[in-house]
Amino acid sequence: MSAEALLDAARLIWPAPATVRIDRAGAAGPVGTDRSRSLVLVPSAANPKLAVPAEPRAAAATVARSATAPGSFADSARTRAISVAFGSGLGGRLLRDRLVVTLPAGASGLDDFLGELLHERVVVGLRVGPPRANRKPVLSVVTPDGRLLAYAKLGRSELTDRLVADEGAALTRLAASDLGDVVVPRVLFAGRWQEHQVLVQSPLPVRRSSGSDVDRRVEAAMVVVSGAEGVSQAPLSAHPWWTRTTDAAHRLPPTDSRGPLLGIGAALAEHADRTLPMGGWHGDWNPGNCSVVPGSVLVWDWERYETGVPLGFDALHLRLQSAIGGGATPRAAATALLTDAPGLLAPFGVPSGDACLVAQLYLWGLGVRYATDDQAKAGAAIGRLGEWLVPVLTTVKES
Repeated sequence: MSAEALLDAARLIWPAPATVRIDRAGAAGPVGTDRSRSLVLVPSAANPKLAVPAEPRAAAATVARSATAPGSFADSARTRAISVAFGSGLGGRLLRDRLVVTLPAGASGLDDFLGELLHERVVVGLRVGPPRANRKPVLSVVTPDGRLLAYAKLGRSELTDRLVADEGAALTRLAASDLGDVVVPRVLFAGRWQEHQVLVQSPLPVRRSSGSDVDRRVEAAMVVVSGAEGVSQAPLSAHPWWTRTTDAAHRLPPTDSRGPLLGIGAALAEHADRTLPMGGWHGDWNPGNCSVVPGSVLVWDWERYETGVPLGFDALHLRLQSAIGGGATPRAAATALLTDAPGLLAPFGVPSGDACLVAQLYLWGLGVRYATDDQAKAGAAIGRLGEWLVPVLTTVKES
């Protein structure tokens, strides 16, 4: 995240007449009063990944511990160390760059709204991810004594407002479903604040997955989600996802990706009469969106949840994202996905003869999503479809 992206996010959270600035020499002025906010930038103003309240220490430690998704053992150890540093007061002394917010009389911010909503005095930490079209501020909402009360997402554009609203609707629907040991956040508030959409949800403990059967339990959880609102058999042309994605492809602006994606879609339409199992998917199941703990599989970030989709998309997405996150190029990861599809989709009841087609449909739909969101323009490397997704699917189409 750049300093300018951080400031843009802060101006949404504390709109005018509040003022926000980055102080590279440490917080100036009163800290922790009703009219000021001071947040420590981690690791620095040059590359701020997290903004942690300077005080109180207990709140700062909780924000540092809860603001990042579970990762490798090394990532978890680093997170614990940062949390301990803030809890001792050392973090604020070593890291001198601050986000400073000043609120004149009568001004208020999203944190004030959240405090009224939750009937608590709260402080917030702020996380804004890497460049993506769907990047949005995510706030950890904690009490001064360090209790984590909620996470809040704030839209910043037409796309992100829609995604925030969609996630609230998805969580409301899933609350009425039998998900077994799959646990999703509860909606505490879904609506608009100022000019943008806000979703406030109950916190799930951000932990690194543990246990010898993590992969099996994640696979079982994905199968449960796929059937949360029912499973059926239908020709591809009768899948609502097919209609939505085809329509979206035809609405794409005239960019370099539009023609190839339309061509790939036309080739896939030759299979429109093929009967495939249909259900739901999380829409962005990746290692940072779930955690396996004793008795539960915790899953969050439901803004892409859909039904009427060929079964097994979540397993394909998790494999692709895990491979890329592990250092594989997107092109190599997508190529391997087509080979691995039969094994990945077998738990969903997808016949092996249909697995490669389902994987092609998934990749094509992902490409249409990325092109619709204009991920390339937002700076996401994976949004450059001509470098990986189009060549892989075109090769399959021509073979």
